Order: sequence, then structure tokens, then C-alpha cells
Amino acid sequence: MIENVDYLVVGAGSAGCLLANRLSADSRHQVALLEAGGRDWNPLIRIPLMAGLLYFMPSLNWGYQTEAQPGMAGRRIVWPRGKVLGGCTAINGMMHIRGHREDYDRWAARGLSGWSYRDVLPYFKAFEKNLGYPESDPYHGRNGEFFTAKAKGEHPLYHAWLEAAAQAGFRRNPDFNGADQEGVGFYDFNICNGRRVTAADAFLKPIRDRRNLHVITNATVERLVFEGRRCIGADVRHGGKVHRVRAHREVVLSAGAVNSPQILQLSGIGDAQYLKSLGIPVVVDSPDVGQNLQDHLGVYVQYRCLQTNTLYALMRPDRAILAGLRALLFGTGPAASVPLEAGGFLKTRPELPIPDVHVTVVPGLSLATTRIGQMEHGFLTNVYQLRPESRGYVRIRSADPKEKPEIQPNYLSAEADLRCLRDGVRLVRRIVSNAALDAFRGAEISPGEHVVSDQAIDEWVRKTANTIFHPVGTCRMGADERSVVDERLRVRGVEGLRVADASVMPDIIGGNTSVPTMMIAERAAAFILEKPL
Repeated sequence: MIENVDYLVVGAGSAGCLLANRLSADSRHQVALLEAGGRDWNPLIRIPLMAGLLYFMPSLNWGYQTEAQPGMAGRRIVWPRGKVLGGCTAINGMMHIRGHREDYDRWAARGLSGWSYRDVLPYFKAFEKNLGYPESDPYHGRNGEFFTAKAKGEHPLYHAWLEAAAQAGFRRNPDFNGADQEGVGFYDFNICNGRRVTAADAFLKPIRDRRNLHVITNATVERLVFEGRRCIGADVRHGGKVHRVRAHREVVLSAGAVNSPQILQLSGIGDAQYLKSLGIPVVVDSPDVGQNLQDHLGVYVQYRCLQTNTLYALMRPDRAILAGLRALLFGTGPAASVPLEAGGFLKTRPELPIPDVHVTVVPGLSLATTRIGQMEHGFLTNVYQLRPESRGYVRIRSADPKEKPEIQPNYLSAEADLRCLRDGVRLVRRIVSNAALDAFRGAEISPGEHVVSDQAIDEWVRKTANTIFHPVGTCRMGADERSVVDERLRVRGVEGLRVADASVMPDIIGGNTSVPTMMIAERAAAFILEKPL
């Protein structure tokens, strides 16, 4: 275990891998990147179709659960979080989405100078390697490390669904990361030659020969170390022992929306009264640490399928094994893509200024159905609310770093969130009812054709809605003194410490969160090195 570095980055996920790459580009800087999980050696990580199963593999996962949710029939929701080199990019759905330009303009309107869409677009482009657009395209980068490509969309269900959406009055959109997000079409994915591209693949593997970069796995930060108000390093458990790693310049937490606030609280930065009750010495009274938790919540509208080319065809063991081997060895076949290739960003009400739901069609039934043994051909449309109003928190239970924190999202505590999902169900039904899907559409499995009233749909939503795996906001960035970090991602009240991950988002963005998290890391590197793009 290295004992002295210039920069210590905690967490090798979407943000940490990119940040370690940028900070170690200057050979004069000694950089340590700590990851609590192991190396990404599991071959299943490479196979795109395995994404849904990787969520539930204990060897790759923190295995979190929420508290019982009053707004969701008292259910505890499983929260997969990547615990492996690459973090959540090693287990996620690989969809490359930035969010809506208004998301970032809203951040800037909060007083966060330098975070408007115009400001952050160059940082999105900096790490993108997308050869599917001309060099003159103003919205995409070609020279970054993170490979991105348009889905091939070979399954006929995708095309039928998109035509049905057009029949319902929704326009086609060739680029959800371009001039406008609204519409339906095919998504971009971080899949290269039929294999998953993780943050570790993109940002660490090409620079593995840098002698000034030390990537240390199975290393858990128990608490940060301070001299006065300056963060000078961290106590790290590795190999059965606790080591003190000193950082002469800065420590950066990139541990995510659960672990970054957990580490701050364990280190004495949080609500002073609560920390004292746990016997933790207070460094900074910062009550907003762990607050402002937001997550995307979605539901599956499922139908029987009249065709026999759905994912159910892969439920036969011999076919599944063959598909996996084809993807692993040759990057081809049905397992070489993720079955989420088409959908869009839509408004549930025409008067809305921007889309409020994200919808995705899948040529198969839900993960839960697949895990217990899917017994029939079917397809679904997933719909989730883009900007929920419900807010929750993450809070440590004790001073023991090995104890999992309390996760309370307060799902559906805001009435507007329930209305959005209810309207989303009706929007999906309107699309699927069109003639373009007549050759595919069988009976509605879920919610079921008898579920039509507001009350009935709401009850079904509460019983079946689930996370879309996008928690953010627990180390809120803000211009106000109560915010956890300032607009340059510095933790308020101390020196030498920043947070750079999804936890700093003041409001959740309208889309998948891994790519915006990389943008935040790109911005953090520019702040730390004082080298703006």
C-alpha cells in the first residue's frame, strides 16, 4: 500500500476512473485510485446482455436495500451499486445519455456559475469517442476515450414500436444527445464490437503503464484524516490492516451517492447533533450531507407477444450458453447488445415545456420475470419519470464503517410523481395500441386491461414501481452556504477535499446518470489542475 501521494481519488467508478486518468497525465503527480471492490476480471462483465443479471451478483455489488417505503406498499427496494473496478459502469445498461440542456441551465439558474449546458457541453465532448457523426457535428466528440455508438436496432419489434409511436403523434429523433432530446428513436450505447466498455476500460487500461498512477483494489476508506481543517489523507482498510494514505495536494471522493456521504459522515462532516449522538468527533457541521437524495423510478407495461423471436427464446440453456460464447469470443449474436435499443423522451401532457418521461421498449419481459423463469413470449415498455419531486436521504447508522447506511429515498412521497407515472402508463398504452404493433401485441399482462381508473393505476404503481438505478444529490452542489460543495466541488468548511460524482447534482438530470457523472469528473479535473478546456 502506497503511503504518500499528491492526489488521492476514492472510488473507481464513472467519475474516479476518468479523474485518475486526468490527474496522472502529468508524470510529476503521484495519484492513488482506491476501489473497495476487486478487479473487473469476471468475463460476464464484457457481455452486454448480462447487464440485468450483474445487478444481483454479490461479488460485483454493495448489496444495498432501501428502508421500507410507505409510498410503495411498504416494500424495501434492492439498490445495486457497483463494487468492482469500473463501478456501476461494469454492471449498468450502457446507455449513453446526457440529459436535457434545461437540466444544466437550471443548475446555472441556481447560482452555479459555469454549469449551464453551454458551459458543460465541451466537457461531455472531451471524453466521448463517437465516430457516428461528422467531425463538424457541434454536439459530439471523436477524440475521447469512451467509445459510443448508435444501437444497431436489428430486432423488428423496435421498428414496429417506433412506427406505433409515430402513429400516436410522436416525432422521430435521430440523436437524443444533439440539439433536442424530445422524440423517439434509437439510443447510443457504450458497446464496442459487441462488448461492454466500462470506465475502467476507457480511462485506466490504456494508461496502465503510468508509473505515477497506483490503482489499488479491495481498499475501503474507513474515514478521512484531518489536520485542523485540512484533509490530509484517509485511513484505508486493505489486506486486513488499516493503512494511512497521505495526500499532499487533495483528496477527491468519487464514491457515489451512497458512499461519498457515508465517508463524509464517518469522518465528522455532517449534521453535528446526529454525529455526536454516534460518538463521532465533528469536523464541520454540515446538515445537508446525505440529504437531497433523488432517484428515477419506473414501471413496466408488459404484453404477451404474438411472435416467437423475443428474449424468451434464450431461456433454453443451450441457446443462452451459445449466445454468451458468441458475444464473449466474437462480439456477435443476440447477447452482444443490450435489449433496450429503442424508445424516447416524451411529454405526458402537451403543455409541458420539456419531456417528463423516458420510455424504452424491450423485446422480452421484466428482469424479475426472467429471474424466476419467463414462461412465455412477451415485450414491455419501461417508463420512468425524469425529474421526481420526492426527496430522501442517506445516513450512517453508527461509527462502524462496515455497517451499511440507512437509505431512505421517500419514493412517491410527492403527489406529482405518482401522477407522472400514472400518465406514463396511459401514454405507453396509447403507443402500443396502434396498428404498427398489431402483429406483435397480445393481451396486456401488467397492469392488465382491467386496471384503468386513476386509483387502480396508482395502486398498481405503488406495488410494482422500481428503481432505475440512478441515485444522486446527497452531497449537493450549491451557491448557498448550506450546500455540501461549492461550484468548484470543494467541500465547504475544510480544505484539500472535493467530491466529484453523482452525489453533487443539485437536481437529478433527465436521463441516465453515468455519462453526466463523467462530465462532472472532467470538470473536477479542470478545477484541480486549473486547466479549463
